[in-house]
Amino acid sequence: MDQRSGGPKGADTPPGTFARWFLDEELKPGAGMGIAAERAEYHLCRAIANLERGMLREALDDANTAAHLDESLRARALIVARICIQREMEELGVPIR
Repeated sequence: MDQRSGGPKGADTPPGTFARWFLDEELKPGAGMGIAAERAEYHLCRAIANLERGMLREALDDANTAAHLDESLRARALIVARICIQREMEELGVPIR
């Protein structure tokens, strides 16, 4: 008999148990260079590139994703998000304090 979690057909544990555990571990703040951290860096780089191209909504979306995925990048991602919002407001003619 296979001793892996869930056995050969997952009879011992409900489906998705390992996947849930894996995602919980990857999404922990400061999880290191896991999949979530790499994806967060990717989204932050995309956010900056989109910001430079003037694609503000795409940049904001990527910055928010980066901030959500890795707490260690959150401050930088939120700065990019704030710049996006300020530029959008400037384009709309809304006064900024």
